Parts: sequence; structure tokens; C-alpha cells
Amino acid sequence: MTTSVEIAPQALPQSRAVSGPYPAQVRAMALWPRLDRRALARCGGNPARIANYVSRRTRLPAKAIETLLTRP
Repeated sequence: MTTSVEIAPQALPQSRAVSGPYPAQVRAMALWPRLDRRALARCGGNPARIANYVSRRTRLPAKAIETLLTRP
């Protein structure tokens, strides 16, 4: 006796590593090219966290950096 089961194809969830960096990460890398990419990736694309990371390496306050990263 055989049993037949129909399996529908399911889309696999895309990870952020495959789909590319967040817009705030791209802008941060463009403005400050010597930033560590792994440290930026640990920020998870959150502009506030990226701003805190960058503010430790520049003279700009974190709020100003966040504005630069989120401005269109």
C-alpha cells in the first residue's frame, strides 16, 4: 500500500545578509569609509545604534550623525 502526500513549495525566508545592507549602513559607509563593517552589521540597521558607534570615532554628536543617516 502506498501513501501519496502533496508537498507545496514554500518560499524560504530571506536573511539580511543575502538581501544586502540596510540604507543607514550604506550611508554610514559612504560618509565614513574606514568603519568596521562587522561592527556596523551588529547595529542591525538601527540608525541610533549606528550613530552611537560612529560618535565614538568622530567629534560629531550622536544626534547629528543620526540626522545624517536618516535624512532623505
